[in-house]
Amino acid sequence: MRRRDLLAGLPALGLAGLLPGLARGQDAVREHKFLFIVAYGGWDITSVFAPSADNPAVDTELDAVTAELGDLRFVDHPGRPAVRRFFETWGDQACILNGLEVRSVTHEACERILLTGSSAAAGDDWASVLAAHSTNDLALAHLVVAGSALTQEHVSQVVRVGSRGQLLDLLDGNALIQSGHLTTALPNDVHARIDAAVAERVAAVANGASPSGRRFGAGYDRALQDLATLEGLAGDLQLQAEGTGCGRDAAEDAGIVLDAFERGLSRCGMVEDDGWCGEGWDTHNSGVLQSTNFELLFGYLDRILGDLALRPSPSGGALADEVTVVVLSEMGRHPQINDSGGRDHWTYTSAMLLGAGVRGGQVIGELDEDFQGRPVDLVTGEARDDGTGLVPGHLGATLLALGGVDPGDVLTGGEGVIEAALA
Repeated sequence: MRRRDLLAGLPALGLAGLLPGLARGQDAVREHKFLFIVAYGGWDITSVFAPSADNPAVDTELDAVTAELGDLRFVDHPGRPAVRRFFETWGDQACILNGLEVRSVTHEACERILLTGSSAAAGDDWASVLAAHSTNDLALAHLVVAGSALTQEHVSQVVRVGSRGQLLDLLDGNALIQSGHLTTALPNDVHARIDAAVAERVAAVANGASPSGRRFGAGYDRALQDLATLEGLAGDLQLQAEGTGCGRDAAEDAGIVLDAFERGLSRCGMVEDDGWCGEGWDTHNSGVLQSTNFELLFGYLDRILGDLALRPSPSGGALADEVTVVVLSEMGRHPQINDSGGRDHWTYTSAMLLGAGVRGGQVIGELDEDFQGRPVDLVTGEARDDGTGLVPGHLGATLLALGGVDPGDVLTGGEGVIEAALA
């Protein structure tokens, strides 16, 4: 009997009623969850988020038109039907934030500023902070399937799947075999005797009068529960490790995070969209790839929200009522096309919030005649000259507030919550 099989034998060993954590999956506290999707490289917001046909400072795309679905405005193009289809289906759950200033034009600096609110090397990203403030005991509090995790204080909350699916190797034991340290496997009967001896010892300690002994027994039980639940992810992790051909499938990667949400393993998850065939979004030499990338991305988002709508929450109810999807890119692209037919880096970008807790069907923020973000009223979302210029700290404050974390305890710049974005 393997240690992971011990869980099934707990009733026979007399531990099932002893260890209170055995049914803890059914006792999960309902809390907000976050799926982050980062289009790394810098997207061209004139392709979808920021209609600019009337702005002479912007080289607009041929055949692009401004579409309106209620208060939601976006760029429609015959080459991107998935974009229109997405907003027609899910637009009432979508809030676009335009004119976020990242105040840098280097990828690494912009990513850090966007995800932490600061260019300082120290600090934790929004997902790590939210994961650390979970009210549940989570095995994979912040699950990074692909992309970055920037953390210093909350390192223990972050678990990476690994670029080659290394988490799967840890779960199935291949990591030990591949290390070369394991020379011979123990016979099954030896495994069984070891596991029986461990179970007997745990029962003896947990049955004792000592509170620490009971806590030890409960902790041991939780570890077994987590292992069994983690192994339920093995199929998804195997698909992730094998890949899907030409580039990553962001919807498949997001499915691993949603699976972890559904199993009560995680509060946050990170997925990176690396564009068509892994070519990324850093398109200095051609704008065609931007259109292709957006078409693929919105196809992924359609699948993700459709998948989310069908999943139950570990605390009861629907998972869609607890999950906010945050779609980001660390920078935007210059309003004018360069000599190579692409667009260079730009300090203003957009973000999109989807799902639970979001006041959808709207756009907050806009770009002025110089293609720079206009100040907005954080309460109403209205663009006004006496408003506040949006920076990543405002996005972070909004996400923290949505997750029940006081932004003032995390942010040092005093950025306020974009209240207009919250339902």
